[in-house]
Amino acid sequence: MSRAALIALIDGPLATDTPGLTARNDLCRIRPRAAESPAALHASHIAAAIRVNAPEAQILGFSIFPGRLSTQLTTVAEALLRAAESEAEIVHCSFGHAGASPMLAEAVTAVLEAGKLLVASAPARGTPVYPAGCTGVLSVQGDARCAPGQWSLLNLPGARFGACPGGAGVPVRGASLAAAHFTGLLARACAKGGIEKMLQTPAFTGRERIGAGGPNAA
Repeated sequence: MSRAALIALIDGPLATDTPGLTARNDLCRIRPRAAESPAALHASHIAAAIRVNAPEAQILGFSIFPGRLSTQLTTVAEALLRAAESEAEIVHCSFGHAGASPMLAEAVTAVLEAGKLLVASAPARGTPVYPAGCTGVLSVQGDARCAPGQWSLLNLPGARFGACPGGAGVPVRGASLAAAHFTGLLARACAKGGIEKMLQTPAFTGRERIGAGGPNAA
């Protein structure tokens, strides 16, 4: 019998009526009218994208963005440590810090040593971001070849995996949404006890290449 996976979503404040939300932990002071803030809207779209591929997934929210999509590194580390201690099987981060940090690396290690999967978004261009750049993290960038139910094995310096970077009527796009789609696929496989099998069957392998005829597999 399959079971619903529990995902620790580290993002903005989720509304209490968010589908699948089991609890919300605010690690920052939530500002007035937070429900209308960019952080709350971002979190809601990420949660919805996760459940596109895993409709039964349960979400444990950790709020680190009070209104704008910016926060302190100490807050991110605390959220990761709390997620490590939770019952969640997957920890999701659709954001990235520009610089590596021993504090962040220690928090990531705590998540991985707790036996959890840690998914983080990674930009397709530019320098690495963290936690996606930390060893052991499942780093994901957008791959236009992928539909919402597909993923690719990229094995690029900045991202190991790719996934669908958008959705109809969804303002959030790119690596953030791709990572959420990938987390949903993991959650679905986790519920069925088949993550290892899932990771052996990418829809595409190699870098996305844009040619005259559109995206092509390498």
